[in-house]
Amino acid sequence: MTEPKYPTEDITQGVFSFNSMGFLVDDFRRETAKSLRRVLFPEFTVRERALNSACVEAARTISKDWIVAQLQHYAIEVNPEIDGYKAKALLVTSVAHGLCDTVPPQVSRINATLQERYEAQMNDYHVKMEAHQIQGLPQRISKFEACNTPAAEATCDASLFLRKYFLDEHGQPDKARTPHPMMLHGYREKGMALSGRIDRVPALHLADAGPGGTSNITIIGWDRERIDTEAQEIDFDHNVIRASSSWNTQMRRHEEHKAKFQKSRESSDSFDPYHTCGIYAISCGAVEAVWPVLAKGLRLRMLSEGHLAVFDLGIIRGLMVFAESQAKVSKLVANGHSISLTDPSSYQAHYDDDDIDSDSDDVDDNSHPRRLYLQWRGYDTKTGELQHDPYNHNTGYIDFEDALSMSFSGTLYLRRELGSETQFKGFRIPGMTGPLTMNWDALSHLESDRAKVPKHIW
Repeated sequence: MTEPKYPTEDITQGVFSFNSMGFLVDDFRRETAKSLRRVLFPEFTVRERALNSACVEAARTISKDWIVAQLQHYAIEVNPEIDGYKAKALLVTSVAHGLCDTVPPQVSRINATLQERYEAQMNDYHVKMEAHQIQGLPQRISKFEACNTPAAEATCDASLFLRKYFLDEHGQPDKARTPHPMMLHGYREKGMALSGRIDRVPALHLADAGPGGTSNITIIGWDRERIDTEAQEIDFDHNVIRASSSWNTQMRRHEEHKAKFQKSRESSDSFDPYHTCGIYAISCGAVEAVWPVLAKGLRLRMLSEGHLAVFDLGIIRGLMVFAESQAKVSKLVANGHSISLTDPSSYQAHYDDDDIDSDSDDVDDNSHPRRLYLQWRGYDTKTGELQHDPYNHNTGYIDFEDALSMSFSGTLYLRRELGSETQFKGFRIPGMTGPLTMNWDALSHLESDRAKVPKHIW
């Protein structure tokens, strides 16, 4: 039985299509009436900060293709070859006359039909893939059992390796199986086969040590501080200095990246969260004072147009949701039942909700002009315990120093770990590496006892 191919073709009907990003016209999602008014009529925005944001968004968003797509989303007849100025005039008139206040029934029916066909296609793929995996499992097990060292087992089949040493029969984290750090001598990873899966297991950590190659040592275990300490001791014995552990190296990379970025971007006084996406090296004095071993290589990876981030603050790893006000963050969290990094559109679906998309009531007064508010969820890297936050106290904010978004100063509330506000700084560096997936619900208090490892990663 050959491995089924992942469906890559969109489900289409006329100008409409449906894929993992949702219901589209020419790869554009439907904008709500409130979003359209914000983009088309930014001059009517009351607050100065919201006005600047609306103007920036309008300049970035509006194009002829986008305009035609919005008209088609609302079943407004338009010739795709129409002149761009006439197309914009037609959309402006349509919005002004309320023709975009509701989705036409015929478009809603097409949406429902395409979504049903797309879900059926994906369900069929998952059924076939599961059957293929079951059929191939005996052969995988046979090859795995022929390996005579843990390093060989990890190289042969990372999934079976984790199930043997770190997960129970249900695929749940099981610290009792291998309570102490395991060293894989000479293990060389291919395509994040092992580290990508370890990223999905709460409180399980991996660190590389040694000079590399056949002399490389990969350490896996449950206590991150102990893992990192042993890795640093091995590096010290072999005179290995890693770039991620040197703050001077990180700052040099930041300055070089900043210089290149400034040449490629026109100067602007307008701050746009869209341009915050990237990797930021993090400096946090409070973490360094209490857990110096864990304070090296801290990261924040901003994505989804500056509204989602994966963060690693040494003692805490997790996910952040950002918005221009704390009230908007709270609404997003309340409505965001499936905010996921594997599907950034899940955030956008909540962010575009009419009840959330408000710039009149949800903008905090007297705030920094380039401030983003946040709420986080995560787990303790030493114990694996997910942080209870029933009263939404895990909040904070970051203030970008300029419109280029190359650095920021932030405040995070880590009450359980440090008992107070925690100050930290971020400096953008090259690259987009980071954890492959994380789900907001998987970090909720409902999953606090034992976070389930997603089945699909095996």
